[in-house]
Amino acid sequence: MQTQHDLLLRLPAVPELDSLMQPSRDSLLRLPAVLALVPVSRATWYAGVKSGRYPQPVSLGPRCVAWRASDIQQLVSQGA
Repeated sequence: MQTQHDLLLRLPAVPELDSLMQPSRDSLLRLPAVLALVPVSRATWYAGVKSGRYPQPVSLGPRCVAWRASDIQQLVSQGA
């Protein structure tokens, strides 16, 4: 008689499991990390966000924002 453990060992591998383990969402950077990549002051950064020169943040809570890493990477590669 086969046990439940034996049956589980015979299940085929699921290739989609690897893709589920990879983060599918863009990572987020808080302001100190952004300013380490884009060498401007905090005031200049927020003025640039307001004017549209820099990307808009994502709200994480009432007093907490972050920026998409892909947006910052694109900004840095464009030579901002």
